[in-house]
Amino acid sequence: MLAAMTYFIGCDFDGTVTIHDTLHLLVQRFAPEVWLPIEKRLRDGELTLLQAIEEEFRQIRVTPDEAVAFVLREAGIRAGFPEFVGWAETGGHELVLFSSGFRVLIDPMLAHAGLGRVRVEAGDAEFSLDGTVLSFPSSEAECRSTCGLCKREAIAAHGPFNGRLVVHIGDGYSDLCAARQADIVFARADLARFLDKEGITYHAFEDFFEVIRVLDAETPEPPAS
Repeated sequence: MLAAMTYFIGCDFDGTVTIHDTLHLLVQRFAPEVWLPIEKRLRDGELTLLQAIEEEFRQIRVTPDEAVAFVLREAGIRAGFPEFVGWAETGGHELVLFSSGFRVLIDPMLAHAGLGRVRVEAGDAEFSLDGTVLSFPSSEAECRSTCGLCKREAIAAHGPFNGRLVVHIGDGYSDLCAARQADIVFARADLARFLDKEGITYHAFEDFFEVIRVLDAETPEPPAS
């Protein structure tokens, strides 16, 4: 009898696990005047995503406690995510959150939701009243990790997957390269629009109950012997 197929699941955090993107919330609350000019330069290709985030957050002057309290109050956890974590654990699937956001925000949000055990790979931020300094893992990706964390590279580092299907779940530009390489993709918001333009198949979702239903219904072929 063949063993049940398990998945390696890479999942974005901001705008995917959360209802509202924590980075967007902080910029719009603490440096609203920089949002539109920098976002326009990003759309026009003058800045990479990482450069845009760095420019925006240099203007964020707030204590760590204030930043964390604000996102805990405003960001929210998407419906079904706690259940999705339990589903992955019960089914023997490996779930890792890959984020271009910051551990200083992600870890407290997960802990607050009782999910501090979930593995996270992300950048970080040092908040202060003099401005915010960011740090991200080094990258060998050809794109030089212009998203902060190269999710494609980070996911590949967990291989070989030995027959497991790779799932990616996301909502934005930083998920695009990882989605191109995944076996099964769940997308919403900007990521869905990017994938539509490239003709890449994905499952649309608005909560993690939908993700569970789709993955439960998948009947992948067993790996070749």
